[in-house]
Order: sequence, then C-alpha cells, then structure tokens
Amino acid sequence: MEYQMNHKRRGLALIFNQEKLQDLTERHDTNKDRDNLTERLQDLEFEVKLHNDKNKAEVLKEMHKVAAANHADADCFVCIFLTCGEEGQINTSDDSIKIKEITDLFRGDQCKSLVGKPKIFIFQACAGNKLEDAVTGMMAGDSDEEEEEAANIYTIPAGADFLMCYSVAEGEYESNQ
Repeated sequence: MEYQMNHKRRGLALIFNQEKLQDLTERHDTNKDRDNLTERLQDLEFEVKLHNDKNKAEVLKEMHKVAAANHADADCFVCIFLTCGEEGQINTSDDSIKIKEITDLFRGDQCKSLVGKPKIFIFQACAGNKLEDAVTGMMAGDSDEEEEEAANIYTIPAGADFLMCYSVAEGEYESNQ
C-alpha cells in the first residue's frame, strides 16, 4: 500500500516524556532523547507537542482530545512514549496505562479522519523483567528476500495502518550497557 503524503500538513507528533515516575525513579538522559526526537520530527515538518511527567488522567485526556480532532488535512499521526513499563502497558507519573487503551482510540471506527493514514506509535519503555540479550545484526545482502504482491483490498479492518515500534520485545527490559 502506498500512502498519500501530500496533504496540507504532515501531521501531529505527540511526545510523552516521563522523567519522574510514580515509584520516584528518575529516567536519566530521557530529556536528551525528547529533544533529539523533537528536532528530527520538526525537520520532517510535524507539529510536535511535548508532554513532560504527565499523570494517567492527563495522558488519557490528551489522547482522547487528539483522537477526537480532525486529521483530514494531515498525512499521518505519530505518538511517542519515553517511559518505563511492563508487558502491554506504559507508566505515567502516577500509574500505568494499557497500550491497547491508548491505541484503540485511533482505530478507524473511533478516529475516522485517520482512516487509511499511518498511525505510528513508538514505545521506548521496558516491557517486562527479563533482560533482553544483545545480538549482532547482519550486513546488507546476507539474506535473500522474496517479493510478495499484495491482494486488492476493498475494505480495511478498523485496526489497519498502525505501525507499532517497541525498544524491546514483550516481556523484556533493556540493559543500560
């Protein structure tokens, strides 16, 4: 599928940066990540809205507001969480939220102005308590990839066009090494 990226505006990019968490843990260097992401997204012509150390109610209020907004003149939507979490949930300054509770707000049956447009969610957060093993990547050309043709689609599921990016696999946490 090819997306139309020629709307009036690129779209909205939300960044939720949790430096301080409910258990008084502080996430060092998260502000540097926030600032780098803001700069790169602005370079790509996104309207970036930053939210620092928000509680659960504040995060959900903002997510409901954005899901209800009209995105008809936008190419896509991006939402990034810089936080800690557990499998299937992310932390706020006072509680946790299920990832599905957030992403469900942007399904096609809930957020009609983003139907057929990319909805990109990035979660830079641990997803469990098992240390993820480090691996070395392959060089380009090390594997043969088969080309596949997509079938013609006349209807799409309400959960279509989501790109979910996680910094670790489910059940894992990232080492600071």
